[in-house]
Amino acid sequence: MAEQVYKISETFYSLKGEGEWTGSAMFFIRLAGCNLNCNFCDTDYKQTREATINELVKEALTHRARKVVITGGEPCLQDTQPLVVALRREGFKCHLETNGTLPTHMDWDWIAISPKSKDVNPETIKKASEFKFLCGMQGWEELMKWFFVRFDFHPKKADSPIVWLMPLAKAWPHRLQDSFLEDNIQQAVQYCLDNPRVKFCLQIHKCIGIK
Repeated sequence: MAEQVYKISETFYSLKGEGEWTGSAMFFIRLAGCNLNCNFCDTDYKQTREATINELVKEALTHRARKVVITGGEPCLQDTQPLVVALRREGFKCHLETNGTLPTHMDWDWIAISPKSKDVNPETIKKASEFKFLCGMQGWEELMKWFFVRFDFHPKKADSPIVWLMPLAKAWPHRLQDSFLEDNIQQAVQYCLDNPRVKFCLQIHKCIGIK
């Protein structure tokens, strides 16, 4: 049987730049393709090359960290289970970064969902470890309100997902003094002060100029 081949945008070793694992060294596998077309997207997910499971695992093993982030684009467009099984066989913890619109039929060590609309998969949403909303995206506040009601979030409960609000920047790299980002920072800070269930988060990788 031929080894499964994945369509990849890029792979790289870096520090996690946002959310609960900020500052942690991880190996990133960015799968190509997305089912959305966000005008603020900072990822060239249309750039594509092919890589086998063996090639990806071998590359992951060249780095010291034993955590892998499978992201996109939208990684759930491809069958990630064989890749995750192979990575776990080598001792890796596997994290998923998704927009939450598609099902994922497996257990992950961590699932981060960044919703862009109300068009989400309820079963995927239930599996989330954390949510990352973007302040500055059109309709972001209404979207957050809908999520809290629709999925009955109770962040103080031990098993509840973490909810972050991140200021949206125009492009990468950017400066913290960029006026668009400044406005979003101010709005995000105020929202988190008014809604203590939500945590404020900067995209640190963008601020310090790494992937």
